Amino acid sequence: MNGNITVGETNYSTGQRAVTLVNPIARAFVDNKRYVLWFGAYGETRLMVWARSLESALDECVDWIADNAPGLLADDGVHEQYKRLVAEGVDEEKAQEEATVDTTCAGDNGHYIMSHEWGIVAENPTRAQVLEILGR
Repeated sequence: MNGNITVGETNYSTGQRAVTLVNPIARAFVDNKRYVLWFGAYGETRLMVWARSLESALDECVDWIADNAPGLLADDGVHEQYKRLVAEGVDEEKAQEEATVDTTCAGDNGHYIMSHEWGIVAENPTRAQVLEILGR
C-alpha cells in the first residue's frame, strides 16, 4: 500500500472531482499547510498534499506523479529536444535552456511537467472549501 487515498469520484455532469491525498500522514506536522493542485492538460488529476510551502507541495506531487501517473511528465520530450538541439550543434547550456522552455522542474529527481499543465486549486482550504472542491 502506498498510503494514498482518493476521495470522491470525478463526474463532470455533476461537477464532482476526485482528489487524491498524497501524503495524509504529513498533516500531523504543525508547520504544514494543505494544498490542492491540479495536473494534466484538462486538470483531471487533483492532488491534496501537506507541505510547508508551495514549492515543497509541488515536489511531493511530482514525485507522486512519477510513481503513479508518469504520463503527466514531460521528461522524455525535454530529453529528446535537448539531444536533437545538441546534435544540431547548439551548445549544451543553450540546448538545456531551449529544451526546458515552458516547463516546470520539480520533485526529488528533477522531473519536468509542462508549465501550463499544473496549477493551484486551493492553498490551505477549509473543510467546507475541500467539500466544495469535491463537488459536495
